[in-house]
Amino acid sequence: MLREFGAKIINADDLARVIVQPGKEAWKEIVGAFGNEILRPDKAIDREKLRKIIFEDGKARERLDSITHPRIRALALARAQELAAKGAEVIVYEAPLLFENEAHTWLSPVIVVACDDDAQRRRLKGRDRLSETEIDQHLKAQMPLAEKRALADYVIENNGDLDDLKRQVRDVWQKLIGAKQSATR
Repeated sequence: MLREFGAKIINADDLARVIVQPGKEAWKEIVGAFGNEILRPDKAIDREKLRKIIFEDGKARERLDSITHPRIRALALARAQELAAKGAEVIVYEAPLLFENEAHTWLSPVIVVACDDDAQRRRLKGRDRLSETEIDQHLKAQMPLAEKRALADYVIENNGDLDDLKRQVRDVWQKLIGAKQSATR
């Protein structure tokens, strides 16, 4: 929705896929750390196999994070600089683990899209086809939403219908643009 208003989007999950392509440095380190059994026949990393490993073993998740997160951050910063050089006024960094990776310390303002626990569980089950145990593992690995809300500059509550969500996004967009215009005066 922010894209529709003119924001340029950098998606952390997309960047994560770029850095782990077969033969890239992060791919080599991940295969070195977790073994060839995490590879599909085409040599791409089997994300489901790797996800299972890292959510069952906190040390494994830390190892993966130490390989991927610095590279994702560097690529995000490079993309943001490219977009800014091309005249982008608002650049949004979309990252599911924004706070856990402390990206909020180098971004401003921060927008959190939140929902209640039941909605979050339903969405994880529907989108990623996770079991209840896997959902619990995912949620345990994340900062609680209450803490994220407290750290955010703007919170969009995504529990209502699409019209309500659009209204909230439009309100935040208007505040972003207003703040940007005030800063340039």
